[in-house]
Amino acid sequence: MKNFRNIINKFALLAAGSAMLVSCNDFLDEMPDNRTTIDTPEKVKMMLVSAYSEVLPIVVLEQMSDNTDDRGKKFNVSNDLWEDAYLFQNISSTSFDSPEEIWNANYRAIASANHALEGVEEMIATGKATPEEIAPQKGEALLCRAYAHFTLCNTFCQAYNPETSATDAGIPYVTKPEKTVFVDYERGTVADVYAMIAADLEAGIPLIDDTKYDKPKYHFTTKAANAFAAKFYLYYGKYEQAVACATAAIGEDPTPNFRNWEAFNEAGSTPAEYTNAYNTTDEAANLFVQGVSSLSGRLFSGRYVTTRNKINETAQSGGPWGSQLPFFGDFPIFQNQNTSMFVPKQYEYFMYTDIVQGIGQPYVITVPFTVEKTIVDRAEAYAMAGDFENAVRDLNYFYKQAGYTRELSVDQIVEYYAAGESVNSLTFASRFPIAEGTQNGLVQACLHARRTLTIHEGDRALDLKRYGVAFTHIVDAAENVTIEPYDKRLAVQLPSAVISAGIPANPR
Repeated sequence: MKNFRNIINKFALLAAGSAMLVSCNDFLDEMPDNRTTIDTPEKVKMMLVSAYSEVLPIVVLEQMSDNTDDRGKKFNVSNDLWEDAYLFQNISSTSFDSPEEIWNANYRAIASANHALEGVEEMIATGKATPEEIAPQKGEALLCRAYAHFTLCNTFCQAYNPETSATDAGIPYVTKPEKTVFVDYERGTVADVYAMIAADLEAGIPLIDDTKYDKPKYHFTTKAANAFAAKFYLYYGKYEQAVACATAAIGEDPTPNFRNWEAFNEAGSTPAEYTNAYNTTDEAANLFVQGVSSLSGRLFSGRYVTTRNKINETAQSGGPWGSQLPFFGDFPIFQNQNTSMFVPKQYEYFMYTDIVQGIGQPYVITVPFTVEKTIVDRAEAYAMAGDFENAVRDLNYFYKQAGYTRELSVDQIVEYYAAGESVNSLTFASRFPIAEGTQNGLVQACLHARRTLTIHEGDRALDLKRYGVAFTHIVDAAENVTIEPYDKRLAVQLPSAVISAGIPANPR
């Protein structure tokens, strides 16, 4: 694997010195000796605000998934990035939601986490704080570093699997703030990245102290950290650990913290009102809330959108439960010209940097980790571990939180997907073993549940990638785009600036 020079520095080196964005030249013109000195627990706490990435791959992944459709040439593309992602072309945009923005923002977050960790070690070494006093900040920094690398790896790499991840190209796992402009990094492998994420999680989670947060839902609390760990270990194939972390996040019985979908469905009449009800930190089901710079709130206005057919496959699909899950059937669905549909989970706000010139950053509030998502993660982990009884128990919890009142048996669930009559009955070509019959059916049920829940959030693309599911994007008046299992294009191409600086591009 080739080394590459200066990429992390160029885009992230001085991020630890400031939460503001600076130009590429600034990264080269100044040395990190000018960074903020971190010498008190309060300064570490302040630094960690910028250790949460301000960009997520929501738009790119959602456009790549089978949740999106082409409503025809008569509609404007609106945004080249949206079209490139839908057509699985290399994305040339460097603006909002682009691979370059995802790469830069997450490495800025990593740089901030590493600078905080360096400050922690220096305070301990100089006697300014004891390990016990500074442990919560260290734990949060480790979680933030793991989360940003997890985001990058699942965007720019192939999905983890035991067959090929020891050779599949990873992303650089950066663990120290840099002291010089020129540094060589190894890209490593997906297996390398996952091993280091696991190490950071295992070191960080025991140190988290929820009482140290002023606004806990915007940080990795114990529940949020365990929800993230559950998702990570599920992807990693460590199913017992996934179950343990999920249970630590939501309890054996998550019923007390079910989302109040009725309140969401009756929240008002505008997208902003519904979105605020969904994303509120007062909602017990919301474990981790994150503000990100994104145009995801505008996706419904383009050519490649969630159509009525896609809503019928996702949020309001039929399943073992019947025609629709009751609360999901009541979702407020907004429309654009009767052909584009959206569930109001994300609403665009605008942060002005220059009010006179009208310049600023669009941003949305999103909820990466929730109780209902973690229920599905645990159900999938149980199914993959062969514990079908508990997998069915958790699927019934999921159905119950969406308003379904009957208990479904394992046979009822499995037979629904085995019949092959639903668009959500999938054919897996996974690189890890899935037994035909009960296990296969329960995993399909989990992916279907997650699809109904996470429309507009990008999670579906990762499920298709993990399980080797083939799918096709229909293109009006042009050749359709068919994605085969483990298609090389499922790993988003690296930013052109990164490739130009010497790192090998993802194969195509």
